[in-house]
Amino acid sequence: MLARIKNFFKPMWRTIWIVLAGQGMFLVSVLTMSPLRMWENPVVNYNLYYVSILAGILGWLFYRCCIEQQEAKGYLYGFFAAIFAWPLIGEVACIPVDNGVITQFSNFNIKGLGGYFYVLCSWALLHIMWRTGALKKSVCVFFMTFLSIWSFELYMDNYSSMSGDKFAIVGGLIVAAVFGMLCVCCKYSWNLFKVKKQIKAILGILTCIVLALATLINYRDVLGFPDTLLKMGGISTMVLIGSLIASYLILRTSYKTESMETKTILGCIFYVVFALILMSNQWKEPQTFYVKYEAAQIGHEIEELKEEQANLEKMFDYMATKRMLQAKDFKYMYDHGILPMAKLKKLVNLGMIDGKGLEFLATRGLITIDEFQAVLDRSMLSDADVKPLVEMGIAKKNDKGIYELKRQYIKLEKKEG
Repeated sequence: MLARIKNFFKPMWRTIWIVLAGQGMFLVSVLTMSPLRMWENPVVNYNLYYVSILAGILGWLFYRCCIEQQEAKGYLYGFFAAIFAWPLIGEVACIPVDNGVITQFSNFNIKGLGGYFYVLCSWALLHIMWRTGALKKSVCVFFMTFLSIWSFELYMDNYSSMSGDKFAIVGGLIVAAVFGMLCVCCKYSWNLFKVKKQIKAILGILTCIVLALATLINYRDVLGFPDTLLKMGGISTMVLIGSLIASYLILRTSYKTESMETKTILGCIFYVVFALILMSNQWKEPQTFYVKYEAAQIGHEIEELKEEQANLEKMFDYMATKRMLQAKDFKYMYDHGILPMAKLKKLVNLGMIDGKGLEFLATRGLITIDEFQAVLDRSMLSDADVKPLVEMGIAKKNDKGIYELKRQYIKLEKKEG
């Protein structure tokens, strides 16, 4: 019996042990990273040593990935390089550390910055580079594994706070992926009729139908529940269904192929698929990890935004005084709620906007003609500021040396409604 089991797993053993090794490295990374944030009292300066070790290991693995001539072995170096790259680039760089020599390596949060658009673009670019041979295949495996982890983490870190409309989009993508894989499975089942294995063929087709119905039912629940938290259960079940189907296809391909390179690449892909299976049950509810650690970071993020806002206001005052901003810039900022009307009127009254700019604001209805004329009456603008208006025939200097507007030549925009 043991011999039969051994012979069954032997053709796909390389794929399986890569997955197990990857999950083992994940557990090691969790344990070694815990002194940074998961302990009650984080270890001071731990990030200094931890990042140095990670960077050293990553550098060596990636170097071997680039120079290794044996493809299957090069793929392994690329896979493990990606496993070490993620805690270094994707995790440690965005963990705020309160005490130590280096309080924070970077505020570059790859998971926050790496929105779905950027991840999809990265996958598309990787596909092009792989197909065209622009990168060595082992390096492509490195980026493939890293992007797989990035995609996984992107969903894992955002699903707890995901809005209902995004759940509908994510669910739709999962349904499309599931049905695509089920079509492949149905083709395999249909081919069993040709080798006179009717029972297996019928069971395969029935299984595909059941999984398709289960996916549609769960997607209906995702669309039907008004509460976002109730949508999580349906999504997690769909992820589990899709991951199980993907696991079958990966293992079947690994079982059928004789290529060690193909078995290795399948193991790299299966690593993330297996992680989806392990996590699917946890995604039925919001993660305590998200509530605990994200809540702790929001205060820091708010303070950083306040500092950035104060800096922007300081820069605005400087640029407005230097007349580096134009009237169309002020209108844009006003339309988008950045510049309040009171502050805009203050800039107008202080003469910080030239005559052409005042004409632009008046024609757009942000200031009145009387407010425009009041600036000219107080001689807040120089002759150079008013010269374009004179050339356009909109303004003319009177006997007292004050510029007067010819209002009939100022075309005001009609406001709708």
